[in-house]
Amino acid sequence: MVDRRISIAGSILESDSPEPTLTRCTLLDTKDYTEQTWRNGLGKTYEIAIYPPNKSYTEDDFLWRLSTSIIQAANHFSLYPGYDCTTIVLPRDASNQANEGAKPSLALIHRGEEGATQIKPLFPYTWKGEWATDCKVTDPPIHNLQFFINRSLGRASTTVETVNGSTSHVEHADDTNRKLLLGTFTIIYVVRGRVRVALDENHSAHAMIRVVAAGETLLIEREEDASPTSLTMYAMDPSGKRQQDLVDGETPHFTATVVMIKIIPGQAGTSNKAKSPLEQDRHVFGTSPLYNDITPFRPPRRKGSLVVYDDQPIWNIEREVAKNLVIDDPSSTESHVGPKSQVAHKDADGMAPWGADVVPYAQEDKNKESKHSWGSASVYEPPPESDRYDNESNVPPPVTRDRLVIDDFPVGCISTAWIKMMKNGLSEWLRLPVIIARGTEDGPVLGITAALHGNELNGVPTIHRVVSDINVHQLRGTVVAIPCVNVVGYLKFVREFADGKDLNRCFPGKEDGMASQVYAHNLMTKIISQFHYLIDLHTASFGRVNSYYVRSDMNDPMSAILAHLQQPQVILHNSGQDGTLRSAAAAKGIKAITVEIGNPQQFQTQYVQWSYMGVMRILNHLQMFTVDLSCMDLVQPPPSTVLCSKGFWIYTNTGGVLEVYPNVNTLIKKGNLIARIKNIFGNIVDEYYAPCNGVIIGRSSNPVAMAGDRIIHLGVIKKKGEVLPSVAKENY
Repeated sequence: MVDRRISIAGSILESDSPEPTLTRCTLLDTKDYTEQTWRNGLGKTYEIAIYPPNKSYTEDDFLWRLSTSIIQAANHFSLYPGYDCTTIVLPRDASNQANEGAKPSLALIHRGEEGATQIKPLFPYTWKGEWATDCKVTDPPIHNLQFFINRSLGRASTTVETVNGSTSHVEHADDTNRKLLLGTFTIIYVVRGRVRVALDENHSAHAMIRVVAAGETLLIEREEDASPTSLTMYAMDPSGKRQQDLVDGETPHFTATVVMIKIIPGQAGTSNKAKSPLEQDRHVFGTSPLYNDITPFRPPRRKGSLVVYDDQPIWNIEREVAKNLVIDDPSSTESHVGPKSQVAHKDADGMAPWGADVVPYAQEDKNKESKHSWGSASVYEPPPESDRYDNESNVPPPVTRDRLVIDDFPVGCISTAWIKMMKNGLSEWLRLPVIIARGTEDGPVLGITAALHGNELNGVPTIHRVVSDINVHQLRGTVVAIPCVNVVGYLKFVREFADGKDLNRCFPGKEDGMASQVYAHNLMTKIISQFHYLIDLHTASFGRVNSYYVRSDMNDPMSAILAHLQQPQVILHNSGQDGTLRSAAAAKGIKAITVEIGNPQQFQTQYVQWSYMGVMRILNHLQMFTVDLSCMDLVQPPPSTVLCSKGFWIYTNTGGVLEVYPNVNTLIKKGNLIARIKNIFGNIVDEYYAPCNGVIIGRSSNPVAMAGDRIIHLGVIKKKGEVLPSVAKENY
């Protein structure tokens, strides 16, 4: 008999792909969701899941996050720079009789556009998280599902599917009863009905079956290198029956609606190319091998670009262009390509060989000073992304009112309003922006005002941060903040009001006076008169710079406490200048201080931080809001405070080119040279000396001086045992 078997030579070829495995298949029901009440009281969020686990979306970067929310009223959505945001409006429970006839709807307005995008129920809508977005609602509450993904680290697809008693399928594999899961994560959220989900059902070693009810979520995580995972879904009736389980005569009448989200992180895999400093320093999440080589998605750069990017290898540059970028160093065997970019060994032509290994600049000996750099230029470090607080919206859109009536605004909410002040030349209302944060308990009313002079702006971000950090559910009393008092001057970048008058010399104002007096009168009667305490935030004016200091009547115990709680560089005893907002408030029994926060028409981070900390200390002292002072100490306030019994300005006697020598917050002695004036040809025409010992509170920064212009604001330091005068005013 002839042996007809064929002899097979060599090894049998096998795929080295691992068996299809699931690292996690987690069923989450509503009790596993984390409830988060919005600080403005206009909604709630229920966080379903976030990846990496145990990350805080308010403090940490994350790959993705899924949540549901209930929106009670119109809102501003928080910004999420770098993230794609998808929202799905969920239908209400049809069995709820209270909802009969209601047609809830959600509309989004992006980046100040006039037109609104109406979001249809069960229709995934995606926008970029850096877009400023407002929402409008009808027939609230609105229930919606929200999904966020970091677009530089991954991408996702979201579909809404109707599942019946037979298999649901969207992506057809060879077997139409299945769909294949290729991504690392798959999320199934059941909107209505009850669903049986089977994973690798025909693979007994790895099969997983879960039953998911309405409102529950199934989170599936796969090994990235695993073979595709099959998934089947069947709708079930409340008793757990599938269509194929029905007996003769029973009619299948059950369906289910699900949201399926498939997530694929950034491109994975190793590369033989040398990694750039950007790639080496890139922050990735967790320690899972899944994220070791995530690369942000970005379009390829043009070949031959004249710009050498940090993450662009030398071989992407045209040879002649690269030759011009190489700087020879006779004392070194290396050449530097571009400023602080990459280093390569030269070949015989003095060029970096295109196949050579490139050593990133970041791997050089950091103790060795490179001769080839940008000199004094520094590398720009972008600021951190916008803070994301526990609520997912900031403050609601403003309402318009004739006057501020605090009781008209809801308790436990942050509200905004435009208050009508006076008619302008177009017979239109000048309106004042007001933020009202009402706590859940009765208590005092603290007022905070900024930009009473239109170009004094450091108080604006101070107010924004204070309002952002107040949780109204833990607030006792009310905080009323006016981020811009002098609306006219603010829009014109000037100190004065519309009629050219200094608004802070016109209080308490007159009902039938000049425009500035009418405005001051309306401000006092419509808003300020309701305060128990007032913090008036200012800066220096144009052509001057200030230290961080407080004006206060230090003979008044409560005002003195408010001043000390600011922990400024200087406290200046001032019983109240005529015509100022602080003096008018004090005349009504309101405890008030003036806080001077640096320089005009700019934001100064350090001064803003100090003033914010001071306001929070005052809230804590008044027992309106509890602040963790130990955390605030991480940002050190000024090391000491100088108390001055009085202060005054020194003025020029003649005009010319002014040179002022001492800086603010500097101690000087009597007789010290403090300034000179030269004529335009450079000849000294006048000199100025300190008339007494003191501290520089403020100084001129404008070198062009007229006769009678200010030079320095000098504070006279209080002596031990000195009794402060009952009336203390300054010469301005």
